[in-house]
Amino acid sequence: MKTLFQLCITLAVAGCTSVTSAPETATPTAFRGNHPVIAQPDGNLLVEAEEFTPANEAWAAKPWGENYYAATFANSFLSRKAYLGADEQAEGAATIRVRVPKAGRYLVLVRYEAAYRFETQFRVRVEQNGKAPLDRLYGARKNLKIWAFSQKLKTEHAWSWGASENIVWEGHNAYANLQPGIATITLTTGKQPAPAAKRNIDCLLLTTDEAQVKMRIDKERYLPLDGMLTQAGDVFVKVTNRGSAELTFAGLKATGGGIWQQHSPYWVHLRNWPTVNVKVTPGKSTDWVEVGGTMDTLNDGQWGFTGNGKYRAEFALKGADGKLAPIAAFDAEGALKLAADADTRYSRRLRRQEEVLFDLLAEVKKEPLRGRLPTETLIYGFTFAPGLGAKYDQGVAEFRKMFALQETSAKTGTYIDVRSVPTAKLAEYCKNLGARAQRIRVVSLGDEISLPKPPSGAKGTADMVPWLKAQKLQPKDVLPGAANWDTIKYEPTDAAKAARPGVYYWSRRYQHAYGIQAVKNRTDILRKHLPNAGIGANYSPHYPAEHRYLGEVHKWVTIFREEGMTQPWSEDYIFQMPVATQQM
Repeated sequence: MKTLFQLCITLAVAGCTSVTSAPETATPTAFRGNHPVIAQPDGNLLVEAEEFTPANEAWAAKPWGENYYAATFANSFLSRKAYLGADEQAEGAATIRVRVPKAGRYLVLVRYEAAYRFETQFRVRVEQNGKAPLDRLYGARKNLKIWAFSQKLKTEHAWSWGASENIVWEGHNAYANLQPGIATITLTTGKQPAPAAKRNIDCLLLTTDEAQVKMRIDKERYLPLDGMLTQAGDVFVKVTNRGSAELTFAGLKATGGGIWQQHSPYWVHLRNWPTVNVKVTPGKSTDWVEVGGTMDTLNDGQWGFTGNGKYRAEFALKGADGKLAPIAAFDAEGALKLAADADTRYSRRLRRQEEVLFDLLAEVKKEPLRGRLPTETLIYGFTFAPGLGAKYDQGVAEFRKMFALQETSAKTGTYIDVRSVPTAKLAEYCKNLGARAQRIRVVSLGDEISLPKPPSGAKGTADMVPWLKAQKLQPKDVLPGAANWDTIKYEPTDAAKAARPGVYYWSRRYQHAYGIQAVKNRTDILRKHLPNAGIGANYSPHYPAEHRYLGEVHKWVTIFREEGMTQPWSEDYIFQMPVATQQM
């Protein structure tokens, strides 16, 4: 289940007049310079660790991908795709200044990588007016941390799928009483006990909104507080009405809420997305309107706007010095579909979505061709879809051809997913495919599924007994000493495994047979109407834990022998599972 929390806030209009030219890119330290971090519009201070100034070579700003947990799924993203790293026993300090917007008791929260069963210690010191309202050790194994996937507050946690995705927040009870004005934050790395891991610091968040922090720890299912990470205060838009009637310029709704299509990994974060809605009279322009608050910092994404007439949208980036610098301008009518970066303040880049394809094609064509395209193995990958113009559509076709990607369109593709189609309506669904039915090559019965299970209790027992009889079993074969079937119950439980192993064994055998037959009922219908299709389902190989390396026979072998499925299929995120000899 995906939880969605959205609070719409009308964007304020900022009357900024100082606009300069923006360089193409900027390193984090070059962007920050000697300027203090200023608060976002909501009063929070989001401090990127890669912007700290190191005193020596112990700390270094590094790009996402050189850290421990870097992937394109689950809890493996870094704010603005960068971090500040130090080796296991490196000794040094790095500093940054912040401008505190108001007096208050601030939580000093740090997002970093906590390698499982390793120390990742570092100190955070906050100084203001000659005093240090906070000087605290973070990253110790014994420290309470905020964990992802509803684990809330724990010192350490071992994921069942492997020691990965260990990005955490720490500091839910770390306070600094601050006054308005400049404060200095120092990150210190030094010798630490073994076993020791690298110190990889993503960002710091200083906030007086303790109620929101507590709410997110309690309710945010992925990594709590991540929904607070936006580019608020960074990006602004100015809209000019080029038509003869009043223009309404607004955000284009994205899946999951807001106007930014999230890919971190998707719309799982609790967001306080602001809205974009401005009116512009003919021939006039708006002031600069803050829109960075609608943008994620954890991954790039599609970003959309729309206008009910002709308009020009100019975008600018606010530098650390407070000045606006233009980064892009677009003339449009109707929808304006953009592709934006999580680190806009560094990349200084904003493109139309079709440019992403053109840029990627140009990059791929630089690589020498090796080998040949597969001819017997069908490759299905959801990628660029046509619909953004003739040139773009040609590019989509070219890109697919380069990698022999099969068609996945819901109307013409040769792959279908029927998980949501009830068995009783499956034949009708297939008939409605018409001539396309002959072209279907792959059918998915579901993603990361298990086999159906029998009902529990008396109904399960009543259904199991006839199956046991069909196996030519007697009651005593199932439960030693049993004189009749009334003493036999359907019990595929751990308790039965210990107390009545025969009952447990045959209950599990029945459970497997039931599941295989339930799937076979669907497969038989599909094979009748889709004669050229392979039919399968995606099992996640992570579960159950005892079968991660040697799969369960009933769902990896027996189901195919009994023609319950015809197309083997699985997945894995290789970074999650240690690959080594099972003798370990």
